[in-house]
Amino acid sequence: MQNNLDFQTFILVSPNKFILTVTDTKNEIIFEKVYKNTQMDETKEINYIILGDFLRKNIIEIEKKLKKFIETVHLIIDHKNIHSVNFSIKNKVDIISLDAKIVNELLVDAKSCCKDTLKDVDILHIKIDQFYIDNNHYDVFPDKKKCKNLSIDLSFICLSDYVLKNVKKLLSEYKISVDKALSHPYLKSFSNDKSKNIYEIAQKVMSGLNENEVFITYKSQKNRGFFEKFFEFFK
Repeated sequence: MQNNLDFQTFILVSPNKFILTVTDTKNEIIFEKVYKNTQMDETKEINYIILGDFLRKNIIEIEKKLKKFIETVHLIIDHKNIHSVNFSIKNKVDIISLDAKIVNELLVDAKSCCKDTLKDVDILHIKIDQFYIDNNHYDVFPDKKKCKNLSIDLSFICLSDYVLKNVKKLLSEYKISVDKALSHPYLKSFSNDKSKNIYEIAQKVMSGLNENEVFITYKSQKNRGFFEKFFEFFK
């Protein structure tokens, strides 16, 4: 069997529903398996035993139908513990002209300053809510604008780290890794008539739908900042 080069696999996990979905390059659903527990209260915890059974019954079946291995998945989480941490940070010295480097340094400072607040959580999304430049606010980044003072309002969309840890452990039994974990409520905030399904929205979000979202990379990458890119135009 081949690797998953021409399709995307999504797993939506919530306390009362699991959905395993495969989409093609046009974001059309080609396979889908659904588990629903209508007796489970939405406020309760995910049942990882049932999730394990669900994965065991369906992953191998889908791989056989596709005749390809699933190596990575995009995980969509709908959970009561998804929450937003709001934070503001200001530059410490006067600056001449705005650029990506200056803003990225502020973002790294923000994460460092709220280190204790972000303890024991996974950051699913980071988005910039507002820019304040010389006491004027902007919804989007005014590139190359000269200024003396800059501050930004940030939102860290977080989830208790045990949730991803448990799901990743189950998937590792099939040698599957999580490529990206996404907040279901965050994705739903972009839904409209033009978006056919949550998976199409997820693809758009991962491609930079929200120009104020910051995409995270790992510190181990050489010659890169903690944040891989700042908006789509800073690739």
